[in-house]
Amino acid sequence: MGSRYVLALVLMVVVMIAWSLIFGNRFNPEQNESELSEQTPLNGTPDVQPGDEENGLSNTENSLVTQEKPDDPTVHILTNTYDITFNEKLGIAKRWELVEKNESGELRFPDRSTTTKNLALNLIPENALDCLAIRFGNQNLQDDLQRARWKADKNNIQLQNTEGSETLTFTTTIGNQLKVEKVFTFYPNGYIVDMVLNFENVSSDSQTVQIGSNSPINGYELRWGRGINADLLIHEKKAGKPGRRSTKEGAKTYIGTGKPTHELKQEVASATVLWAGLSSQYFSAVMIPDPNLQATYRLDSSITNQTIDPLVAAPDQTAVLNIPTFLLQANNNKSDIYRLYVGPNDDTLLKQITAPNDLEKPINLSKVINFGFFGPLSWGMLWFVRQLYSFFGNYGVAIILLTALVKVVSFPLTRKAHVSMKKMQELQPQLTELREKFRDDPQKLNRATMRIYKENGVNPLGGCIPWLPQLPIFWALFSLLGSAVEFRGAPFFFWIDDLSAPDVLIRLPFTIPLIFLEIDAIRFLPILNGLTTWLQQKFVGGMTATPATSNTQAKIMQFMPLIFVFLFYNWASGFVLYWLCNNVLTVAQQQIQTRYFHDGESKNEVKPSK
Repeated sequence: MGSRYVLALVLMVVVMIAWSLIFGNRFNPEQNESELSEQTPLNGTPDVQPGDEENGLSNTENSLVTQEKPDDPTVHILTNTYDITFNEKLGIAKRWELVEKNESGELRFPDRSTTTKNLALNLIPENALDCLAIRFGNQNLQDDLQRARWKADKNNIQLQNTEGSETLTFTTTIGNQLKVEKVFTFYPNGYIVDMVLNFENVSSDSQTVQIGSNSPINGYELRWGRGINADLLIHEKKAGKPGRRSTKEGAKTYIGTGKPTHELKQEVASATVLWAGLSSQYFSAVMIPDPNLQATYRLDSSITNQTIDPLVAAPDQTAVLNIPTFLLQANNNKSDIYRLYVGPNDDTLLKQITAPNDLEKPINLSKVINFGFFGPLSWGMLWFVRQLYSFFGNYGVAIILLTALVKVVSFPLTRKAHVSMKKMQELQPQLTELREKFRDDPQKLNRATMRIYKENGVNPLGGCIPWLPQLPIFWALFSLLGSAVEFRGAPFFFWIDDLSAPDVLIRLPFTIPLIFLEIDAIRFLPILNGLTTWLQQKFVGGMTATPATSNTQAKIMQFMPLIFVFLFYNWASGFVLYWLCNNVLTVAQQQIQTRYFHDGESKNEVKPSK
């Protein structure tokens, strides 16, 4: 039996290490700034993506001449929510910082990768040159677009502490035939920006301009990318190894049915999409077209010759909205309307967003939030946590009460498992005798063992089966506490100031590298969690262990609390808090069962004498 427990422990350690590697090393090590500056060219030229020529985007078109220079003129927009910087010459967004403040006057979404707390989180990567860029399917127009330069009617907009909205217009003329305007409308509050693309045929010879290629589905593209800045923590930034991230970060689109998808299947590739954009763990940048435009979606995942920042989520992905080809007669114009959302994945905000020009059409933007397979259960828990938060004003307290509720709900199952294990424990002497008696005849041993189980009404799996319904609860909580933006930056007590980040009791001036972990701070919650794991083993494990295996198991499992300390060391403090409370409540629950219940009956109940 000892060898089996050793094997079980080895397998558990392997699973833990693999788990940490999978969720902790999704990116390559970070390059220092000097290396990036040497390797990152100012002029990035994307390579041809397979299929571009068929879509009307030839090699010439696909080599977008970004030609961005440090001295390019810029346009700044500052609201109560955003601090946006546009490259005026290219007519694209270069920085999109979230500057909204909470009731304490602090940034609601600071850049957590630095110790300076007054830095706002920027969602656009440094090398992203396609955020709100347009690309024509018409080869001649696209060539002329590369030579064209945009001009803004303003270089600065201030919308703080004011009401109303203000517009910003970028204008360019392409080939002396086509005048294009990007008209943005900014608001002092909220995460919405409205955009209108105006196309006007200004040719003097009554020439018709075709916007798009000969393919009816390939007029022009509106693009966002590449990638979206990852929401890093300080230790992740230093190590270049972000922690647990959703594997579904990156480009997403939604056609109105099913779930948002990374890339459309062939049978629905030409379907009209309701929105498309890029999503990270807690934030999204989404383009919402006017439904009448019948926009389709394309994922551009071609590789560029630029150095890719290893700390950018989906650094090779660009979300593309494709508008059908149309003709523009001389002196005629056409306006296409879009709505932009760049902000947190908060369903209370996302549910309020509608499509431009169609307030009644549901776009289900909240579907950008994905809690995984047990999503419905996670949503129910999130609703309950919000109710608790509205009363207590603290998400840490809400997590504790949610954990307590889960233990209360699962108590009947836990009690049943406890009773089954106690009965199995009582049968161990008889089972030991059978093993000695039929040591050379496994078939007779199995038949005799099953007969004893049947005579005593014991299910050998009775101690495990009642725990299975609790697995969905665990995974739902795991997804919720690691993905819900409500916990990002939410303080608990004292030094625990962010439930979505590891707690930092004392930050070390050095880093201790381990096999799959780098320690740069002393964290109290994982250490306390290891202590409660030891207490749980002492009070719960000792009561359920069998006489034949308790000594062997105790010697091996005594290392589990230490393993849990390192396993949870860099995990979000909200999840470690849940696990800690679960350990404490499990010990308390075991004491209640032992004190007041025995084989499913109260100890205080008087049995009739025989």
